[in-house]
Amino acid sequence: MRKMQPFYYIVLIAALMILVGITNYIFQVSANVSSSGVIVDPPSQDQENLLYDLWFTRTDIYDLSIDQEFNHILFSTSANKAYLLDSERKLHWEKSFSTSPRQAKLSSCGNYAVIGTRGGRLLFTSVDQNYRWEKEGNPVNLITVSPNATWIAATRAQEDSTAHTLELYNFEGELIWEAGYGPIKTLHLSSEYLEQGKIYLTCEEEDLPVLIALDLSGIEHWRKEGYTVSTVSRYGSRLAARKENELVVYDALGYKLWQTTLPFEIDQVFFNPQNYNRILVYGSREGAGGNLYYFDFAEGLLWTKLIIDSSLVSFTVDGQNIITSSWRHFKEDYTKMFYINLKGEVVVSWEVAMRVERLLIPAKPYTVLVCGEDGYLDLINIEPLLTIANTNELTQPVYKPASTTIRSDVDRIKLYFADSRSNLIPVTRSVSITDNRIRTALNELIRGPARNSFLFRTIPDQNAVMEVRFDQEEGSLYIELSEEFSSLGGAIQSETALNSIILTLSPFREIKNVFFTMNGELIDTFGDELPIEQPLQLHQWAEPIYAPVQAGDRFYLTVTEADQQGEGGLDLQFIMEKALRLCRALPEMPPGLRLINVDYDAELVRINLNREFKDLFPADGSEADKQIAAILLDSLFLTAFTNSNTLRVELLVEGQKWTPPHGYPALIRYTRKPFYINPE
Repeated sequence: MRKMQPFYYIVLIAALMILVGITNYIFQVSANVSSSGVIVDPPSQDQENLLYDLWFTRTDIYDLSIDQEFNHILFSTSANKAYLLDSERKLHWEKSFSTSPRQAKLSSCGNYAVIGTRGGRLLFTSVDQNYRWEKEGNPVNLITVSPNATWIAATRAQEDSTAHTLELYNFEGELIWEAGYGPIKTLHLSSEYLEQGKIYLTCEEEDLPVLIALDLSGIEHWRKEGYTVSTVSRYGSRLAARKENELVVYDALGYKLWQTTLPFEIDQVFFNPQNYNRILVYGSREGAGGNLYYFDFAEGLLWTKLIIDSSLVSFTVDGQNIITSSWRHFKEDYTKMFYINLKGEVVVSWEVAMRVERLLIPAKPYTVLVCGEDGYLDLINIEPLLTIANTNELTQPVYKPASTTIRSDVDRIKLYFADSRSNLIPVTRSVSITDNRIRTALNELIRGPARNSFLFRTIPDQNAVMEVRFDQEEGSLYIELSEEFSSLGGAIQSETALNSIILTLSPFREIKNVFFTMNGELIDTFGDELPIEQPLQLHQWAEPIYAPVQAGDRFYLTVTEADQQGEGGLDLQFIMEKALRLCRALPEMPPGLRLINVDYDAELVRINLNREFKDLFPADGSEADKQIAAILLDSLFLTAFTNSNTLRVELLVEGQKWTPPHGYPALIRYTRKPFYINPE
């Protein structure tokens, strides 16, 4: 091999030096550009999709604030920095702190920012930074600012202290007064004017919440024992307070204006920003037909709706629509968002490729600002979605037919997730081949359903853990539950979670008994005080019927029992009649569809239907028509195969064989086991 000549080394070193110089120049230019206030362009999503305008801070966000007209965005981060952007993503400034800036608030007018840190620094500045002041003291916990920043209220406390201090500053930074309270949990400041301004706070006294109303002189005007402030109207004329599932609206003088009791514990409350006589209430769906209620103080309940649990909710600024979001029910890191009108109708829905943890609605029309974990900020323009909705270009209902394909490269597990009515729906998921299929099944159950499924987690907390130990000799499965299972929201949610675990484990025939433990000890209650007797037995279907159900825009097969009332033995006629009756519950089914009779032996089952059966197969049928036909056929075929152990099933029309138009499934099917329903 030839040796490299010395002059080659010289050329190589010179090239490296040039490359270093170019790189250094690029960094200098980038730094100058960032400090000059031009648009910052971090990585974004697919540029062809103009729906999203996303940027990324690469750090957790502590607090996020916008002004009334959406001129500025202020946020503080775990990198001990605070940033001010405008709505065009121009970086106006960033500030560094020695400790975490836990609070960062903009005044409604958009001209002033207040930042409070864990180290006790309270910084007030105009957004142009021409005016500022700061104060030191104990760690800052909460901040609230009057609309024009005439007054700034802050709470301070040492870590884990039960003694909190409330301070009120004026625009010049003078401490007007301070007062001591128990731990302060909520803080609101309503107005600029001494004679009208109020401070509403919730503090703890003897482990109970207390709502207190102060004037701007620090004088207490009234208090309500046991109540927590939920929300305050824009100018402080009304506030809503909750006590478990009781909601009360007071005026600024403390007089009760309206009261109601909800069938759930209240999470979020909102006055309509354009009509303070109307209020939106959201909470857990435990024990309720819906979890989103819209009230008028004079007319009462206007409507109720069931939306995804653990949602964020907000009005649009004009008060004409409601936006909700939740990521907690999908195995992927996607958030489902809904745009709902004042009739409670979903106008359009969409997904965001992150876990949305904060939801802000600017005054800018058709705009939503969301904040996700790891510092994602996403400015969403929903106008294109509304255009699609108005032209009726919405997604058709979807059904995935049962699969009989056998694959050697994956395992298939059946998981049970909930629909909006808490019905448990089986879903077949393909996973990598593993030595511990039981552990994999439980882990996938915790992960939740796929997005676009219109199904929800049965175990709401994705941080929950189920550790398993299986005794093969005894056939006993021991499941150690993490502490998250103690916070299940009520008896219905606890029962749904327990049943989903048992049903998910039921295909594992090697399991004879199931034991639940927590901290190594057997438990006698599951979740929220649901009594259980251990060991628990897995569920085996005696006479299963595969019945169709609809969840959102999707169709699924679910499993139910035939529950024959006869003397015993197989009555396939009864079972198939019930299966067909459950199919007719779907509005898309022909109302006159009837079963004439069922003939069967060890090799063949013939299911004879009346002529209305042909109505399911229009010659020019759409994809939706074919999906409806497919789910009916799957229901009848799988129910017949499972209950008869036959080799072949045929469907007849008025006793005659009939072939549907091209594109529809055939009316004869041979047994193929195993089969997988509702494959993802």
